[in-house]
Amino acid sequence: MKKGTIVLLAVFAVVVGILSGILISSILWNEEDIPFFADIFTGEDNKNKSGDGGSGKDTEKRGKETRAGYDVTNGQRYYAPLVNKGDRNVLLVGEDATSGNFDTIIVASISDSNKTIQLLNFPRDIYLDYSDTVIKKLKEMSPKLYEAKGFQKINAAHTVGARIQYEDGNGKFGNSDIDFLADIMEEVFLISINDYAYVNTKGFREVVDLFGGVEINVPIRMKYDDPVQNLHIDLQPGLQHLDGNKAEWFVRFRQGYDKNGNFKSYSDQFRKENQNEFLKAFFTQHATLKNIGKVNELSKLMSDNIRTSIGGVKDITAYANMLRKAIIGKYTMQSLIIECRETKRIDGIYFDIIRSE
Repeated sequence: MKKGTIVLLAVFAVVVGILSGILISSILWNEEDIPFFADIFTGEDNKNKSGDGGSGKDTEKRGKETRAGYDVTNGQRYYAPLVNKGDRNVLLVGEDATSGNFDTIIVASISDSNKTIQLLNFPRDIYLDYSDTVIKKLKEMSPKLYEAKGFQKINAAHTVGARIQYEDGNGKFGNSDIDFLADIMEEVFLISINDYAYVNTKGFREVVDLFGGVEINVPIRMKYDDPVQNLHIDLQPGLQHLDGNKAEWFVRFRQGYDKNGNFKSYSDQFRKENQNEFLKAFFTQHATLKNIGKVNELSKLMSDNIRTSIGGVKDITAYANMLRKAIIGKYTMQSLIIECRETKRIDGIYFDIIRSE
């Protein structure tokens, strides 16, 4: 079996809802093949070549709880536990095509004990209170990033990890950027990341169409035109059946014209709420044993567009069993946006401050 097909089988087996989450994570990518993670960083800071195509270390290596030699924050902690011990947590990320930041960060947590699939959506402007060690390393190794405003946002964490050569490429996944973000998830949010995945936009509309589209309630009039991105959104409010093209409009919309023709900007949370609703609708309507048979068709569409740590017979078997249990056991899908207690301006930049008590 080809490697691309194996990867796709594994990702599909996480559950259809998580596959759609990976696709949503990718909607801000350019229409081109994904570069290796290390290749995103150029010039003086391009020092973190992993040589494994971005897939990380082997499964046995990833199974070890490799911990950092120092804490990455100053004891920053979210106020409440988000997952249970024994849950399987998959990090799904999508990059902004222009800034290089991770503007979509989702953790899909599969709980066998609670029979739930929980989607945790992280606001991109969450403030990270980095430790003195991280700050010192960043100042020494990448003064340009250190002097740039906003590097403390969670959507830039992977860049910080790469610039300080976090774990020297010897962490759980073998990539400083992903290892750094994964350790932040564990330290701040007490979520141990088992695997990660990200894709480009190629194939998004085709995959939605392959499953016959999605029926969902469009909450407001969605009208927006951006010739530069060749993006033209036009959705009426109400219950509708969205094909792949319209589904992309739905999950991307965050500003545009209302029913009265007035231009409005909506919050990042508004878009994340819509993304979560799409995930739940996609899972409810398409997570069936019958649809597992579409994996070969999916492989033709997606095998060139996924970068993930999932691979190998052991991984595939584990995720396939999870999918079977989720369908037969009628797992429920839940969604949650990480709670922030306030928006705070620091050095002229606005950050979301997580609730810590």
